[in-house]
Amino acid sequence: MTQGRKPGVIARLNKTFPTLNGALREVGASILNDPDKVVRMNVTSLAELSNTSESAVVRLAKKLGYTGFRDMQINLAYDLGDQTRKDNQEIELTDSVPVIAEKSFHANVLGLSQTREILDAEALTQAAQFIHRARAVHIFAQGINYSTAIDLSYNLVKLGILCQVYNDSYMQGVASSISDKSDVAIGISHTGANRDVIEALSISRQNGTMTIGITAKEFSPITKMSEISLCTSPNEMLVLGEPFSSRMNMMYLVDILFLRIASLSNKNGMNSLQKVKDALEAKRYPG
Repeated sequence: MTQGRKPGVIARLNKTFPTLNGALREVGASILNDPDKVVRMNVTSLAELSNTSESAVVRLAKKLGYTGFRDMQINLAYDLGDQTRKDNQEIELTDSVPVIAEKSFHANVLGLSQTREILDAEALTQAAQFIHRARAVHIFAQGINYSTAIDLSYNLVKLGILCQVYNDSYMQGVASSISDKSDVAIGISHTGANRDVIEALSISRQNGTMTIGITAKEFSPITKMSEISLCTSPNEMLVLGEPFSSRMNMMYLVDILFLRIASLSNKNGMNSLQKVKDALEAKRYPG
């Protein structure tokens, strides 16, 4: 589904720009003038902005070494959002159980506290409204983010909202390609740099689907591809360099999102929750 990353869209364009003529020069100028705007456009919008054609946009992308507009756009998003944080705490395998417990506790408390402080209530409410009205919700997530996606999907289904999680890159491609303006696409990536998830959001967005990104990195590629971005604390507890505590922050955020959607559902949502509760009651041993 993905192509190899070819960073440096702006650098390539600056180098090539003096040799460009006509429509290709107009497209290039539009990208250089406002790359942050272009990274959120589809091919038709960029053609209109530059007063050229979709074929001219594609020709420029290929001239710069990309397979097409979307490949160039995704790499541009990486360029604009290629920032990393180095202030994460790491658990060593030689740490004792009390030390691990202490580090884990403080990392989780700090992460939840910071996530609450930076929570964008307006953006979350907008996301909840779009999800509440959606025909279907497509969630794209992989790796450690998959559990967060499953949790959110489970809760949305309980409210009667048609929702599906896709972690396979091919199925992400299928789901995103058939999405439309009546759907919502949610991408979940702690780093904000998962290429498959970002590409799925890109395809969805070009189909007119509302795109929502959930990440710990405010200035990351996924936020460039999302019309609404919901961010958690960027601080992370690492184990062998891999994120470990971000799950708590993500779960906290999607729980708030679910509760906001539930509040919009009013009586219908509450009826759905009660039906689910009644149906599951028989699956539990009495006691």
